[in-house]
Amino acid sequence: MTTLSDPTLVSVAELIYGDQARFHSLEGLLLSVDLKRPEYQVELWVNAESYWGRLVTPVYGARMAALGGNADADRALLNLVEVTVEKFLRGESVERKQLPSWLPDLRSALLADGYQLRIERVGDGPDATGRCRLRPTNRLPLPLAEQIALIETELELRGQQTPLDHLQQAIARYAARDYTACEENLRTALEHLTAYAAGTQNLDSTKNVRHLVDTGRLTVREGTRLLRDLRVLTSDNPHPHRTRTDAARFRIQLTAARATTLLEHIDL
Repeated sequence: MTTLSDPTLVSVAELIYGDQARFHSLEGLLLSVDLKRPEYQVELWVNAESYWGRLVTPVYGARMAALGGNADADRALLNLVEVTVEKFLRGESVERKQLPSWLPDLRSALLADGYQLRIERVGDGPDATGRCRLRPTNRLPLPLAEQIALIETELELRGQQTPLDHLQQAIARYAARDYTACEENLRTALEHLTAYAAGTQNLDSTKNVRHLVDTGRLTVREGTRLLRDLRVLTSDNPHPHRTRTDAARFRIQLTAARATTLLEHIDL
């Protein structure tokens, strides 16, 4: 699963830390965005009792949980960005030419993470304020896009045109927001890669994975996970509380991870 990057979260944390008066209670902020959870309390190199430590510890803990597949943690981090931006825009002009100087850098960092920051005007006249909303873009986050590009190069070098074509079609259909077709292409690409790794022309993934396990190229756990993930690629949204764009992007990342593992086990 992808989630907000360190540069993005550091930018938000520094905003909060640099103007603590905007938040009457740090604990109240963390509770409001669902970051006040015991599982996010990890050990860091900072003073856990300081304001900075009480802020960055749950943020970092949630990021680690999100990278491990916790969609609730991912949503909490997105909530933190939205709430923080809205708080800092309160009392400020929401006209595009008068937005605060820190906003363009944060917007750029979010774009690199695959999110567009939108400011919606609420109210009229001097009482107008801004409401922040994060929307997934139809572009992949930079690290994931680079990973896909490397896999495409690897497939081209190996002469694996069929999985390459399906992977490229999947990315094109993701950009066009045709998520069902995207996920079908992802599954087909991974099925062909599994057959390639097993050295067969048969697209029976169960038999191919069993062969990879029997020959020691995959562990039983890796094989079981691969078969499960092939089903997940075209099943109902595995994270229904995330957007449809997020779910498709998660499946692209899943395909990239499994493709990388398979290619590692095939000699050129």
